[in-house]
Parts: sequence; C-alpha cells; structure tokens
Amino acid sequence: MSKEKSIEMAESFLRRARNKLEEAKSHLDSFNYPESISASMECIELSIKAIFLLLQEEYPKKHEFKDEEFMKVLEKVSKELEYLNFPRLFLISKFWLNLYTVAKYGQEKFGVGPEKLFKKDEAKLALKHAEECKHAASMLESYVKYGR
Repeated sequence: MSKEKSIEMAESFLRRARNKLEEAKSHLDSFNYPESISASMECIELSIKAIFLLLQEEYPKKHEFKDEEFMKVLEKVSKELEYLNFPRLFLISKFWLNLYTVAKYGQEKFGVGPEKLFKKDEAKLALKHAEECKHAASMLESYVKYGR
C-alpha cells in the first residue's frame, strides 16, 4: 500500500475510533458497562491499527498484535514522539484483548453474562485506556502528515 493510501486508511480508522469512544461514553453514562467496555476495546484496536498504518503502511488483520510485530513498529517511532509511550499502548491492547470475549459474551462455563462481571470501574478504566490510545494515534497522525 502506498504511503498516501495508508494515511488515508489510518484516518478512516481514527474516525471510527473516535465514534467508538463516543459510543463507550454514552454506554457508560447509561450504565451499560459491558457495552462501554466493548466499544472502548474497539477504539483501542482501531487506534493501534492506525499506528501500524502510519508507521509501516500495513497492519495486522487480526485482533491480537504479536510482540515481534509491535517491536518492528516501535523501531520506527521518532524520538520526538517517545513521550507518547507506545510500549504502554501495546500493553494496554494486550490487557484488554484478554477480556474481549468475556466483555462481549460473559463467562459461558459459569452461565454468567457480562453485566454481572463488569462494573463501572472497569468501564471507566477501559474508556481511559481507549482515550490514551486514540490520543497517541492522533498525535502520530498529525506528526506523519504535518511533521509536528
């Protein structure tokens, strides 16, 4: 994919991430905590994929990001952007990936739906992490497009 196309695709992912962030906030305000967490997790995933696109013009087509894939991307981060702490974003994505299915469907083995497993604190944390990932991806987009 060309640099221009990858930037265009990253912009699309970031628009979708922004929409998921708004959805997560709305669900949180409506006490729909599992839905809020799911929307936050989608925002995190879209933001990380946008980072891949902005730095290497391709992204993993799956939910999980492998350590080796992310390390290759980290090598391309400008020194000026290290304050955005991209290794932390990778950790955030791995953390929430482990809860992805549970937040959507609950614990089937125990017969417990997600609304009994996730409360306000988890939804607020997921939202905070989604905002952090979206912010870093947006800052990177600005840097790639405008050099600032």
